[in-house]
Amino acid sequence: MCGIAGYVAPEDGLDRRPLLQQMTQALRHRGPDDEGYFAEPGVGLAIRRLSIIDLAGSHQPISNEDETVHVVFNGAIYNYLELRAGLEERGHRLKTHGDTETLVHLYEEHGIDMLCFLRGMFAFALWDSRKKTLFLARDRLGKKPLNYLAAGRELYFCSELAPLLNQNLASWEINPNALAAYLLLGFVPGSQTMVRQIKRLPPAHYLTWREGETKVQRYWSFRGAPKVQCSYREALDEVRAKLDESLRLRLRSDVPLGLLLSGGIDSNALLARLVRGLGQKVQAFTIGFSEKEYDESSIAQASARHFGIEHHVLIGNTDLLQLLPDVVKYYGEPFADKSALPTMLVCELTRRHVKVALSGDGGDEAFAGYPKYRLKAWQHHSSAWFSSAFKERWTLASMRGQGWLGSKAMRNLRRRALPETHSLFSSEFFSGRIYQRISTATLRMQSNYFLNGLVSEFWNGTMEPLERMLHWDNTQPLPDSLLVKLDIASMSRSLEVRSPFLDQELVQLCARLPAAWKVDDKQGKLIVRDLVATDLPPEVLRARKRGFSVPLGRWWRNEARQQIREGLLPLHPVLRPFLNESIAAELLEEHQAGRANHAQRLWNLWVLNEWARMFLRS
Repeated sequence: MCGIAGYVAPEDGLDRRPLLQQMTQALRHRGPDDEGYFAEPGVGLAIRRLSIIDLAGSHQPISNEDETVHVVFNGAIYNYLELRAGLEERGHRLKTHGDTETLVHLYEEHGIDMLCFLRGMFAFALWDSRKKTLFLARDRLGKKPLNYLAAGRELYFCSELAPLLNQNLASWEINPNALAAYLLLGFVPGSQTMVRQIKRLPPAHYLTWREGETKVQRYWSFRGAPKVQCSYREALDEVRAKLDESLRLRLRSDVPLGLLLSGGIDSNALLARLVRGLGQKVQAFTIGFSEKEYDESSIAQASARHFGIEHHVLIGNTDLLQLLPDVVKYYGEPFADKSALPTMLVCELTRRHVKVALSGDGGDEAFAGYPKYRLKAWQHHSSAWFSSAFKERWTLASMRGQGWLGSKAMRNLRRRALPETHSLFSSEFFSGRIYQRISTATLRMQSNYFLNGLVSEFWNGTMEPLERMLHWDNTQPLPDSLLVKLDIASMSRSLEVRSPFLDQELVQLCARLPAAWKVDDKQGKLIVRDLVATDLPPEVLRARKRGFSVPLGRWWRNEARQQIREGLLPLHPVLRPFLNESIAAELLEEHQAGRANHAQRLWNLWVLNEWARMFLRS
């Protein structure tokens, strides 16, 4: 796991190496073990390395035999041993024993089509000096991030946003599309970032730069293939085999591994297969809270005792709020998911003992684990009662809180009649009438076209409600929120996290399973539960699903009462054209007086304000 940065530009004689070094130093937390540079006129590549495989070797950047192709790489190619064997059979001479070097030789063999052969999580930059071409790519599911700035004929890229924002590459401007999405959805989707000038390379896409021209293209799509034609028992065996294979690949490491263990079924299923399926023992790490509503540590401890593994637990409290500057600094843009705080804390605990950890992320999206997926029989067909045009109108009106379709009564009806829209709405964020209150006319006008396109994309194609939710959740909030949270929180603590449920072959298999094998109207992850039911203790199997969260609602009214007020008010000058400061103050007053629960909304506004203070000029 690493952090990469670089630039490419016409050969104008400017010395950009100091800028490259500054960005690389800002990525030190992602790779404290080593650094490396490659530069020739008009191009520079840089790397900070966290050494996991081939510790003494695999110094990056790495080149091919005649040094015409150079690469810097962040991630892990889990099938690198198989790829390496095939390359050596075809005459390639590899001088290291890690996974990075396979990239340059695969490129020699297949060009951009090399991406078809990679099984893992990755973001890399490859310079072909013969073709004078820069090639950037991200993995299929979006585990590893990559941001870029195209400025004229120049292009700059970096694993994180902050190192780019800290350079004087542009006069940064708020992106109203991203701001509207952040308020309504709780994350910034697709290629957008919170500043207009910087883009995010989407998952399953690659970018090429040549002679000042930049092109971005998709190389893989998450699309539902025909459902499996086999019995439930055969499917159960196939899922078990694919999960075990995913685990075995992710155990390839030259350093010890741990497991991020919660009280949920996903991480405990991984523990069961590691111990009972593969005969492996790992250390487990858990964050708990004194508030029982948020605490899963007792369930995790019961599971750890059941499997006889070493278990480390840390109890969180309001001291977590001291991590807010880290959230703003490392994420580089406002991040709405408040569970970034405990995620950072558990990663810090884990890094004291191991360099690599497994996590259960992706299990909910693969196996339909969220409560919103538990539809009544009639809801599987209810959206077919309405035309596509009406569904788009209703969704937009409900999102913006406009007209009779945006009324409370119609909102409640929409939740039942269009159940798939649960993937677009959360009562914790700003959708509906409250969006009308907090947003200015300027923000609503400037983001109008974007929101229309977002809703149109959501309703595109013919899908049953559950399939639409699963498709959207796997291609939008999973890569653009949940995996962003995990990558930045873990790498801020120099910890590599691997997610077996996000193996591309396992994900594709899960997409082909009938919905009835995953979820009914009472419970999700049916096939996973059957997979590990005989191995897990009753406490885990009976545990209700909880989000990984923190008790902000109580903190804002008590211990952190003044802290949230100082963080929220006054709003930074660059935000005032888009947000109504008086409404932000009203929300704070309503919450602290106990008349409403705006805990999540106040967090959103606080993080947004702190980000503007840290990165933007008045």
